[in-house]
Amino acid sequence: MATDSEGKNAADKSINKVKDSYKSIDKKLKIDKEDSLPVLIAKILGRILLVILLIILSPFLVVGLILALAAAL
Repeated sequence: MATDSEGKNAADKSINKVKDSYKSIDKKLKIDKEDSLPVLIAKILGRILLVILLIILSPFLVVGLILALAAAL
């Protein structure tokens, strides 16, 4: 059975991995002055799709957090 410190360490690793993934995507979708029109449009559409995806997934994340909290009690 995992102790609290091991659980927090695993949670920190998961959070850091998600942050790194988001930063990587954000860096790839950053708009530069040198971008051509097709690249600019692709980056804008990529950001829009990312926001839509995050909105779609947010209810599932909230339910998961509630279940995790209930399991911890």
